Amino acid sequence: MCTLHPGQSVVASLLCASVCLALLPAPVQASKAKPLPIAALSKSAQADLLLSRFTFGPTQADRLAVERMGIDDWLDRQLQPASIDDTALERRLDAYPALRMTQGDRLARYPEPATLRQIAKTGVLPQDPELHAILSDQVELYEARRQNKAAPAQPADPTAVPIVRQPGGLGAEQSVSAGKFGEGLAPTPKPFDQDIAPMPRPRVDAILAMQPSERYGQLLSLPVEDLMAFRKTARRALAEHVTDGMTPLQKETLLAMNGTNRMINTETQGARLLRDIYSQRQLEAVMTDFWLNHFNVFSGKNGQEPSLLPEYAQAVQAHALGHFEELLVATAQSPAMLLYLDNAQSTGPDSKAAQRQQRNPKGKTSAGLNENYARELMELHTLGVNGGYTQRDVTEVAKVFTGWTLERPNDGGAYTFNPNRHQPGPKTVLGKTISEDGEAEGREVLHILATSPATARFISTKLAQRFVSDTPPPAMVARMAATFLKSNGDIRQVLRSMVHSPEFFTAATVNAKLKTPLEYVTSAARASAADISNPVALVQSLQQLGMPLYGCQPPTGYKWDEATWLSSSALVNRMNFALSLSTNRIGGAAVDWTPVLTGAEPAMRPAAMVIATDPDSARKEQLLEARLLSTPASAQTRSAVLSQGTDDTAKQAAQQFAAGSTERPLTDAEKEAQQQDRLDAMMAGKGKGAKGMPQPQRGIGAVPARYGPPPIDAQAAAMAGLLLGSPEFQRR
Repeated sequence: MCTLHPGQSVVASLLCASVCLALLPAPVQASKAKPLPIAALSKSAQADLLLSRFTFGPTQADRLAVERMGIDDWLDRQLQPASIDDTALERRLDAYPALRMTQGDRLARYPEPATLRQIAKTGVLPQDPELHAILSDQVELYEARRQNKAAPAQPADPTAVPIVRQPGGLGAEQSVSAGKFGEGLAPTPKPFDQDIAPMPRPRVDAILAMQPSERYGQLLSLPVEDLMAFRKTARRALAEHVTDGMTPLQKETLLAMNGTNRMINTETQGARLLRDIYSQRQLEAVMTDFWLNHFNVFSGKNGQEPSLLPEYAQAVQAHALGHFEELLVATAQSPAMLLYLDNAQSTGPDSKAAQRQQRNPKGKTSAGLNENYARELMELHTLGVNGGYTQRDVTEVAKVFTGWTLERPNDGGAYTFNPNRHQPGPKTVLGKTISEDGEAEGREVLHILATSPATARFISTKLAQRFVSDTPPPAMVARMAATFLKSNGDIRQVLRSMVHSPEFFTAATVNAKLKTPLEYVTSAARASAADISNPVALVQSLQQLGMPLYGCQPPTGYKWDEATWLSSSALVNRMNFALSLSTNRIGGAAVDWTPVLTGAEPAMRPAAMVIATDPDSARKEQLLEARLLSTPASAQTRSAVLSQGTDDTAKQAAQQFAAGSTERPLTDAEKEAQQQDRLDAMMAGKGKGAKGMPQPQRGIGAVPARYGPPPIDAQAAAMAGLLLGSPEFQRR
């Protein structure tokens, strides 16, 4: 069952005894056992169940709110997210100004690769000094990478970022010659900065001592060799001081110098994780995650996708609790979806654009009819694989959506309808004739699909699988589907129908779902009240656990079922993550267990009412269990926590999670350096889970994700980690 690797004996044996045996048989039992009878739950159990489903993991504040408001009022409030104050989260998101720009403004300041190629070709840069510096850095980086890629020898070290700007910085000439790009590069693709010595420490210290705005301007104006030399010296301990006192926009600009897509990708993933952990609008966050997975877009599709994801996520969030048809239209017209499923280039075979191509065969070839979006629209977004459509319907729907494209398809432009690419004539979809009407044809088809009984059943089934169980009760799904049709796809009403079904608040629903990696990481952070100062290490943890944000390549999105995520190796990784988090060995996340042990916070369950100033091991376990678990731990889990809850166990687990097993425990300094090396490798595209994914930002302006302070009570922290890795916590 559990295959152990060297150095994993303590933690992995605990897993095999406590976690694997408790979780692995579940699918078999579920398939053979008779359905459990419907049994009413107590009010407190109902509250725990509701919070486990409609949040990313209940917190102490959530339980107190439900106790104060009651289940129905809490749910009604969550269904109206605009009524909930979320300013605390918004303050955290102030660190990501690019995500609050319009798509046009964001692309003007942080252009995508297609724009950089055009600038490299023309050599024309903006007149604004700051934009000039930003774009010149990125253009020259692109050109250097292009030349390096074309060289015959082995690829260069991708962690060494070349910046081949002519000296002069902000006062330089306002255009650059394309012929000068790459000057000074060696003819063979050795590491770009191999021959550049680190900048002398006194000069680095002098730059760091400048006032923030002066320091920012100095970095933008440094000649390329000086900038690369500065980066070689200002690493790790010094790196976090580079941006001290700078505005979020200035920090962001320095990150963009190292690569726009990496910066945007880092911010997009970090903001999504922070929203899931800290938003008071938890149901909106959960439903946004549900729809982002349902209407999946892969950020590694091409160089344009990362810059389009912020607007896509905002569009999905805006409709997450609205009407399904409005959400369907928003995703259909999203530049991210139009590029991901290739509809932006789809051209009708009898369209004006195709006819021009026939008359001028030597001209630029137009793309033909592309059926990708039409197929996924029916199979994955609406009707479902057994929804009654045929291949002929796929072709006809593809014709309907010809002309739904981008204003500037090679430059991340906004949605537009191009009549010259639209297939003329009537089409027949699902037996209904769609009269020729240009763009309106697409809206008519979306309406047909959004109001189909097959869509109502398919969406209701997926919602029930997400919120109830992998095999939800058919009667509940039928009620939800009926509500879907009656309310014209009102998602709020469908969710209410699910909660008010007699099958929802039952013993059969409690702990029926195994958490996905995202649900596990976010719920652990929420339950432990972690203070996330830098989410980059948590984002990377999701990659290690197999569920990188925006990282699912096929349009199916990630699966929610238990079989996908339940394996002994996955459980080992989860346990190691939990112990790393609880003992402050995850960079950028700090946890303090003192309030739990001293009774400095209100109790969440009666078991935590007794306060002990110096609790023994059993009492520590009791207090931590009451804080972290919604259902009491089994005797097996308690025994494992009491016997294995030591700092040595936590150190070993954190070491394994960060860098694999070694022969001896690492010092804190070694662990921090090893984690930073691992982050560097991931950011260079070398690490696990990196294939096809834009990696987190590194280089000038990238602040290391530092460890939190050592736990005051190392034993309690380790015990908390074991509880977070327990079967009781991994289910919801």
